[in-house]
Amino acid sequence: MQRASAVVCVHGMGINGLASVRSLGRRGIPVHVVAVRGGAQIASASRYCTGHTEIAEPAALPIALTGLGKTFSERPVLYVDNDAMIQLLAPHAAALKRHFRVVEPIGDAARLTDKAFQLRAAQEAGIPVPRTWFPASWAELGDIGRESRRRLIAKPSPRRLAAGSSAAFKVLLCENAGALAEALREHQAAPEDVLVQEYIEGDDSRIHAGLCYRANARQAFVLSVRKLRQTQPGAGVMALGQVTDVPEVRDMTARLAETLGVRGVLCTEFKLDPADGNFYFIEWNPRPAYFQSLGWKAGFDLAWLAYCDHVDSAQLPDDGVTNPSRHYWINFRGDLGHLVRVPWLALRPGTWAPYLRDKEWAVFAADDLAPWVRAMTRFFSHRQKPAAASAHRAARERVVGG
Repeated sequence: MQRASAVVCVHGMGINGLASVRSLGRRGIPVHVVAVRGGAQIASASRYCTGHTEIAEPAALPIALTGLGKTFSERPVLYVDNDAMIQLLAPHAAALKRHFRVVEPIGDAARLTDKAFQLRAAQEAGIPVPRTWFPASWAELGDIGRESRRRLIAKPSPRRLAAGSSAAFKVLLCENAGALAEALREHQAAPEDVLVQEYIEGDDSRIHAGLCYRANARQAFVLSVRKLRQTQPGAGVMALGQVTDVPEVRDMTARLAETLGVRGVLCTEFKLDPADGNFYFIEWNPRPAYFQSLGWKAGFDLAWLAYCDHVDSAQLPDDGVTNPSRHYWINFRGDLGHLVRVPWLALRPGTWAPYLRDKEWAVFAADDLAPWVRAMTRFFSHRQKPAAASAHRAARERVVGG
């Protein structure tokens, strides 16, 4: 198999990008990382990162990639690890394809990342969807409270994402519309900045996901996984998860990928409602999931499937059957955040059982320690700053009081 290079674009912590770097680098594929200055850049620290470009801000990404692409004798495979960058690159999709083999469907980003479109597509595919609203004013937000007595969950809307602004929250989970209005004001957000849904009750373990790659040959590879704990209980991103075998999740994911005609990645999320036993559609992302490395021990590797599809499709597996492993995936920092919010869980022995079983760490890897060292150093330095500030304030108060 020929060894074309790969370019991975990362922003923020970079756990998703790090997974792509390691997946390809361990197979001897040269990987160049493009990262935004100010982030943790753990992917750039990887021993499998053979080159690194730092940009001052996301807006500089299109020009940086165009210049970088011209330096390769053969078009490298391009991966993007987050929605904001995909949206930013969408107007440049045609130009980028002249220099790269593009994994994510960035030319179709506006449609595929539009939450309203996602909900309509799921409904048309026969998948249940929670009641959803797109309020345009405080009055319309108040009307939701008169229509529904269930808890409400709000997420940044397509309007906010398309505008290129970043929300101060991923999700808000509130008891009612009044509490949601207060939460929005606390985050300096307006009703038109969010979509609002009725919350499907049940703990984090009710949330299932499908990791999918649909190849050029229209062959879909799908792995079903389950969240066990999220960074924020009830809402957030996976902190602890496990490979599962849920044919319904795999079928719904493959059905959506086929209906959309997507070539590339489509990672879906559903929640099982204990009240009626139905899986409700939550969202999809047209890029690898944050926890994509969960599939490795089960023989399912999104980054590698994409590489084979674009470089040598003969290397693709014959079907989507994977190892029936039930191992865990742990983002220690995210799980710590979960346990801080519900400290009583730390006293239950079952809470720690996954740490003692077969697992894949989000950042730690025995053959690639530098990203973990950088992540831990950054974590503790950030923890020390608030403590130092508190100590300084206390010292000033003592001086003033004396």
